[in-house]
Amino acid sequence: MKKLLSGKTKDLFYWTEDRLLLCFKDSVTGSGGRLDPGGNEVAGRVAGKGAASLKLSVHFFELLEKAGIPTHYLEPGPAENSLLVKKARSFGLEVICREKAWGSFLRRYSRYITAGEPLPSLVEFTLKDDERGDPPINEEALVALGIALPAEIDYMKEAARRATALLKEQLSQKELELLDIKYEFGERGDRILLIDEISGDTMRVRHGDRVLLPDEPAAIILG
Repeated sequence: MKKLLSGKTKDLFYWTEDRLLLCFKDSVTGSGGRLDPGGNEVAGRVAGKGAASLKLSVHFFELLEKAGIPTHYLEPGPAENSLLVKKARSFGLEVICREKAWGSFLRRYSRYITAGEPLPSLVEFTLKDDERGDPPINEEALVALGIALPAEIDYMKEAARRATALLKEQLSQKELELLDIKYEFGERGDRILLIDEISGDTMRVRHGDRVLLPDEPAAIILG
């Protein structure tokens, strides 16, 4: 298979003209040596984490598809810890939906808010740009730079909030609290799809007073 991209937690391969294969790794992200789904560097490896990411992504993609939120998901792939997906052009953005003040949001605004304070499903955009630390970008700048049209921005915000509400409800059934989650969207023809993955690598989840490691939500949610 032809490898198209090697990322921190996944590799992307060409499969057919309109399909791609995502292969999940056991690597985990963090910063300063600490494991953190919001981190921007590989901080280590956790055995079985790739399998957990695949299982949770399948579970949540199927949930969103049933709810009418279109995604790039097709089916689990033929390779180990892999996912077959529709080919789509990424907007090159992370769309973050925040339920509680945590992570980079708290670091930026700690003068005005304390850790864990509720947020109104607040949506932020950041550029997927590792060299610049995935900088935040506002909606006017997205339009001015030709990254997305106003209607596309509105759709991504609405879809992110809808998806978050569904995931938050699922997690609460297992006594898990969703703090924040990041999504990626892409274009396929005239449709916008939710792409990439939905796993412990893309969300912060708290159980009691402890924020779970990236491989842990799958074990609790899926049993």
